[in-house]
Amino acid sequence: MIAPIDAFRAAGQRAVDFQLQFQQPDGSFVWDPEIPDAYHKQSYSWGLAGRLPEANRLINWIARDLAVLADYRGDVYKLSWMFQGTHRLGRFDVSHHLMNWLVRQQTECGGFPHFAGDRWLRCLPTAWAGVSALYFGRVDVAQLAAQWCLTLLDQPDEGHYYYRTTLDGRLATPGVDPGAMFIDMSAPQQPYWEIGLPWLLMSRLHMATGDPVWLERAERFFELHLQCADDRFVHTGSGKSSLAACVYFLITGDERARAAALSFGERLLETQRPDGSWEVGGSASLLTRIDAAAEFSVWLQEIAGMLG
Repeated sequence: MIAPIDAFRAAGQRAVDFQLQFQQPDGSFVWDPEIPDAYHKQSYSWGLAGRLPEANRLINWIARDLAVLADYRGDVYKLSWMFQGTHRLGRFDVSHHLMNWLVRQQTECGGFPHFAGDRWLRCLPTAWAGVSALYFGRVDVAQLAAQWCLTLLDQPDEGHYYYRTTLDGRLATPGVDPGAMFIDMSAPQQPYWEIGLPWLLMSRLHMATGDPVWLERAERFFELHLQCADDRFVHTGSGKSSLAACVYFLITGDERARAAALSFGERLLETQRPDGSWEVGGSASLLTRIDAAAEFSVWLQEIAGMLG
C-alpha cells in the first residue's frame, strides 16, 4: 500500500525536530568537540522543513568565520551539500565562497576527488558537485562532470560497476588500483548512490539545457540502476537515487521512477525510530542518527514535494 504523501512530510519534520535539539545557543551545530564537521546537511534539511530561523542562525555562525570550513578537510562531497543548502536559502555570503572553492577542485577530465588532493576521482563527489554547479548557473562545470560520469558506463567486467578513475580519467579497475571500489550488481546493500547521482545529474542537465541527449543519458543510468539487486530502491544507500527518480518522473512521467521513489519513502517510514532518527548500517551512534536524520528528511521532503 502506498503511504500517504503527508506521512512523508510528517516523518521529515520529526527528523528535523530531532536534529534541532542539538543546535547550540550561538547557532552552531557542533554538539561534540570531537565531531566538528557534521553540519553540512543541516541548512538543506531545515530549509525544506520551513525551519528558516534555525537554518539562518547556523549559516550566520558559518559566515562569521568561514575558517570553520577547514574542519571539512577539503571534502568535496560534504561541501557540495553545504553549498546546495545555503544557496537555496539565498545565503550567498557562504554559497559563493563554497562554489568558488568547489570549481577549483575539478580536474581537466571533468572528475572531482572526494577530498582535495586525492589521487582518485570518484562518482559521488563528481556528480554531486555537478548538480551544485547547475544551481550556480555553471552549466559548463556540470557538463564536464557529466562527461566524466559517462565514461563509467564502459565497464570491462560484467556485473561490476567501478566508480573511481585516476586523475587522468582511467577507470580504476583492479589492474590499476588493487583496492578498486565497485558495485556488485548481483549483491544487496551496495552504494547505489554511485549510479543514482549521475542519473540525477543527467536529468538536471536536461532540465537546464533542454537538450534531449542528456535525457537519453539519464535513461541509461536508470536502466543500469534497475539491473542492481532487489533492494536497489529500499536500501539506506538509495536516498540519492530516490531524488533522481523523482526528477526523472517529473520529466518523463515514467511510473517505474515514481514507484522507486515512493518505495524508498515507505522504507524510511518503516524504519524511523520513535525519536525521529534512523540507525544506518547497524550503527545507533548519535553521529550516525543525526546525519541520517538530516539526509533522510531531505529525501522525504523532496519526494513529497515532487510527487505530491
